[in-house]
Amino acid sequence: MTFSLGVRAVVIDASVAMAVLAGEASWVARMRRWAEADAMLLVPAHFPVEVANALVRGTQTPAAEAASRLERLFAAGFETADRGLPGLLGGIELAERHRLTVYDSLYIDLALDIDGELATLDRDLATAAVAEGVTVAA
Repeated sequence: MTFSLGVRAVVIDASVAMAVLAGEASWVARMRRWAEADAMLLVPAHFPVEVANALVRGTQTPAAEAASRLERLFAAGFETADRGLPGLLGGIELAERHRLTVYDSLYIDLALDIDGELATLDRDLATAAVAEGVTVAA
């Protein structure tokens, strides 16, 4: 089931969140533009765990600093969309079709469900999203 929100909806993946947290100017500017345009910024339910893992394990950020960064990130207005079993099943199907991980395919499935675009730095994810008819934010 797909529905349109009537506002610009952008699904943000963990790679973009990490770029924003690293202060990458182009992504910080995009986030500002989306906020100024009242875009809805959505993330799947596993997003906080994925970003926390990237901070703690990937960049060796101490736990207290990782928690602080996550709080600042969510203060930017990200809304979590937990689509339950139907979303998971859609993600599994997309993962098989595009040879992605299930957690990556959940970003595409969410974007499809809300007729939104996907913000990602992951080339494989972007390629699969385009193949599914999802606009990739650039």
